[in-house]
Amino acid sequence: MTVWINIDIPTMIFGIYYENKSRNPKYKGINQMLRDGGWFEYESYQEAINLYKREYPSFKLLDNVRQY
Repeated sequence: MTVWINIDIPTMIFGIYYENKSRNPKYKGINQMLRDGGWFEYESYQEAINLYKREYPSFKLLDNVRQY
């Protein structure tokens, strides 16, 4: 299952979604990091969680794929 990750640097939120919900990517890249973050496509939910734990543990996790 493909998932999209929204890394939002100003708000320190790491969001996981089923689809890319970017509205205006002027300062956010698509599959690249820009000033305010980026939207990245990953092959699996587990890959997204692993990235969160490894690279962004201080960010708030917003999990729209699996709600705990």
